[in-house]
Formats: sequence, C-alpha cells, structure tokens
Amino acid sequence: MMSSQIIWLHDKALGQSHPALDELNESTRVIHVWDDAYYQSRSYSLKRMVFIYETLCELPVEIIHGNTMEVLQSLHPDKLIIPYTADTVIKKLSDELSAIAEVKIVKEKPFVAVATNEAFKRFFKYWNKAKKTAFLINGEDNAPGS
Repeated sequence: MMSSQIIWLHDKALGQSHPALDELNESTRVIHVWDDAYYQSRSYSLKRMVFIYETLCELPVEIIHGNTMEVLQSLHPDKLIIPYTADTVIKKLSDELSAIAEVKIVKEKPFVAVATNEAFKRFFKYWNKAKKTAFLINGEDNAPGS
C-alpha cells in the first residue's frame, strides 16, 4: 500500500510557487481546511476571507470545510507537509499534528537577504539594508523602473 501524503496549504501560504508544492506526487493531496472557528478567532474581515477564497480557487487545492485538526486526523495521512509560518496558532497546530503523522515543515526562500545579527529599531533602517536585495532575481536587479 502506498503511503498517503497531504500538503496542508494554510492561509499564510497561498502561493502557486510555494516550495511545499514541489513535494507533489501521485499519492499527494493538496488541501486547505476552511475552518470557520479559526477564521473567527483571527477576526478576519469579509474582504480578507473573500480574498483567501478567491486565491484558493486559483490554486490546485481541495477545499474542505470543518475543524482543521479533525479534518486532518480523519484523512489518516502518513506524512503532512506544512508551509512554514511564524504564526503561533498554526505552529501549535503543526506540533499537535505531529502526534498523528510525520510532519515536514517547508520554508520559502527569504524575500531579502539581511544579516541576521543586526537589530533594527526602525523599519527605515531595515529597508535601507534590505532594498539592496529585495528585487534581485538570480542576482540581477528587477526593481520597478530599472
């Protein structure tokens, strides 16, 4: 029997190019759990929820309505692939899910390359460092107007 693998695309990782989608194979399901209680706890506006739904409609993802933990448990996956987020609620869920399946967290490539040993008190100082690499693609400048 083939192992079942699920990519859980949560609301913090709704991009078509997320590296978690590189894990797709014939036994992989890509799902998003539309969890009303989760969205209410986040106080998302109707506009934000419509944005999330419209984004999901453009992705190769199956939308399942219900409680996130219950839905993922009911699918009995052998492996869960979860896009990384710093969001504490999703991190907690990911930790709890590791009790039911192997969990692999997949990080995206950073938007900018800034030394991690620097402490920035103001966004302006951060941006002065970050803008040098923010619009680089394959080492070439792709900033608007360049």
